[in-house]
Amino acid sequence: MIKEPIPLWIDTDTSGLVWSGLDCDDDLAVLAALALHKRQIISLDGISICGGNAPLFHTWKDILALWKHADGFQITNMQPVKGYGWRSMQVAVSWLSWYNRVRPDEMDSENASIAIIERSRDKSLDPVHILMLGPPTNLARAIDSDLLDQSGISHVYLMGGELTHQQLDLNFRTDRASARTIIEESNIPTTVIPIQTCAQTIVTESYLERLDCPSVAACALLPKMKQQIKLMPRFVNQAVKKRCTIDGPWRPSPNLDSGFIPWDLVALLAITHEEEFIEWKYHRVSIPPCDDRIGEPCDSTMIINEDFGETFDGRDWKGVVRIPHKVRDEEKLLDVMFTLLNEVPATSQQPPALFFGFYGEVLLSICLCIVIIIYMKRV
Repeated sequence: MIKEPIPLWIDTDTSGLVWSGLDCDDDLAVLAALALHKRQIISLDGISICGGNAPLFHTWKDILALWKHADGFQITNMQPVKGYGWRSMQVAVSWLSWYNRVRPDEMDSENASIAIIERSRDKSLDPVHILMLGPPTNLARAIDSDLLDQSGISHVYLMGGELTHQQLDLNFRTDRASARTIIEESNIPTTVIPIQTCAQTIVTESYLERLDCPSVAACALLPKMKQQIKLMPRFVNQAVKKRCTIDGPWRPSPNLDSGFIPWDLVALLAITHEEEFIEWKYHRVSIPPCDDRIGEPCDSTMIINEDFGETFDGRDWKGVVRIPHKVRDEEKLLDVMFTLLNEVPATSQQPPALFFGFYGEVLLSICLCIVIIIYMKRV
C-alpha cells in the first residue's frame, strides 16, 4: 500500500548562511525537507521564518539565499513567508540580548501567522502537520488570534523542551509564553523533541566528507558546519552532557565532544522516520507562568508532571505531549540525514557567500573607534 505524502508546514529560524548565527541545523532541515518532498514522503506546504538563532533580518536573508541556491520554488511551487522576530521574544542569550538593545530587530510580520491560519481553514486540503524548529511564536500568535481552525492541524511537533527540570533549550527560553500557549492552552496533538533525544546524535568531521560537493546545496553550509564542529563541544555540548548522564535513562552520543547536535534534522525525522526512534511516551507537562510584574522569562524550566507511558486516550491534549525518548541507531539516523542532503542539487557550484551578520557591524564599530582614537591623539 502506497502511503500518501504527509502534509507538512515548517516554521524555522535559519541562520546557517550567517556567520553570527548560532547554528546551521535549521538550514540542513530545510534541505532535507526538500528531499523528502521530492521523494513524496511529505508534501511541503509552507515554510515560515522567525527570529531565534539570529534576528529576523538575518534569518530572512538566510532563507532567501538558501531557497534560491536549492531551487526551492521549483521543487515546491511556493515561497517562504516572514513572521515574528526578536521584537516579540525574550532573547535568551545575554550577549545577543545586549546586541538586540543596541541594534533592534526589524519590525515583526504577521504574514507567517496569517498563512498558517489560512492553511488551517482550507477544507480542500488534508489537515497539516506543523514542525516548529525555532521559537514557536508564529504558531502561538495564530492560536491566540482565535482565527485558527485547530481541526485543520493534524499534529504539532516542537523542537525543544528539557526533561530534567533544568534550563530549557534556546527555542523555548526565547518564547516560553508561546510554548505554553501551544502545549497547555491548545487542544492540538503535540510531540516534543527535547534536548535529551537530540543529544543522542552528533555530526562529526567525518560525515562532512559524505556530501557530494560542490554539486549539492548543503555544501554551501560547510563553513558553518565546520565552525559548529569546533565550537559546539565547548560552548553547548558540555551543558547538554549534564542533562544526559551515561547511567541515566538518556545516553548521549559517544561523540558529544567531537561535533554538533543536528537538532532540527532529528526533529524532522521524528515525523518521517518514526521507526528510527523508540520509547515513545506521553507526559503531562507544564511551563510555569511568570508573575505579571516580572514578565518573561522569569523561569527557564519545563515541569514533567505525569507519565502516561506508551498509551494515551487522546481526548484532551491540553498539557499533554508525546516524546520520543531514544534514537534507535545513531549511525543509521545520520545515514538517513546525509542521504537526504545529497539529494538536493545546487543551482550553482558557486555557493552564496555567507553573511557577516552582526560581526560586520561589530568590526565596523571597532574600526570607527580606532579611527576616532587616532584622530583625537593627533589633535
